Amino acid sequence: MNRQLKILIADGNTRDRNDAMTAVGGELGAERYANEIRRMYPKAELTTIYPADSDHYLPKGTALGDYDGMVMGGSGLHAFDQAPEVTRQVDLMRSALEAGMLVLGSCWGLQVAAAATGGTVAKSPRGREVGIARKIALTAAGVGHALYADKPGVFDSPCIHYDEVTHLPAGSVILAHNAHSAVQAAVIRVGAGVFWGMQYHPEFDLPHLANLYRRYADDMLSQGYFIDRDALETYANALRALAQNPDRLDLRWQLGIDDDVLDADMRCREIRNWVESLT
Repeated sequence: MNRQLKILIADGNTRDRNDAMTAVGGELGAERYANEIRRMYPKAELTTIYPADSDHYLPKGTALGDYDGMVMGGSGLHAFDQAPEVTRQVDLMRSALEAGMLVLGSCWGLQVAAAATGGTVAKSPRGREVGIARKIALTAAGVGHALYADKPGVFDSPCIHYDEVTHLPAGSVILAHNAHSAVQAAVIRVGAGVFWGMQYHPEFDLPHLANLYRRYADDMLSQGYFIDRDALETYANALRALAQNPDRLDLRWQLGIDDDVLDADMRCREIRNWVESLT
């Protein structure tokens, strides 16, 4: 990278949802993205905004055009709702794309981009996809797309979502899918604006997943993912242990987690490829 990039990171959650994540010792979604971008590009200038909470989310005296690109990560909200915390973010995404920005999104970000450009989002008929999204497969378009340069044709990735994109706007291209969701990645264009998005979360590491299980423990128990809280804690602790020692064959085998998730560079390849597209 020959110059310092200015990247806007939009956190998708409201303050109360972020406070709940902090209470279990977890990072915010925007922090996960910021930390991974800084790991790869320490000189990048990152600005985090919280559009769910206020109409006045950009730093005073700045405009979208001041940034090289924007990232929008996850959220516990629903893109089909008409609450202000949702519509503000849909409007932000639409404005960014109409301004010709290059935007990267995961999960909520993909859903917001679809909603902002004439697509539709609904609850997945297969229920929640949580933990590790399995066997994400690139389409023919995905194999040749810059988002997936140096990425395997089939891979696993961290995820957590109830909703999914059911219809993309005209002219969009599906880049990846799996058995759970037909749209695991897509490209959406609005004039000069280009959105690259994933339904999964390449920015999540295993400790973050462990904290998400604790954050949503009541849901995970009531929906049958764990028989009791002790089982949840045992699983979360195993994720942390594997993150600390990725060579543990026992935990790799028990958890079904391989290098596509454990190797940060491989897991975050999409993020790196997007940042490289800004230069």
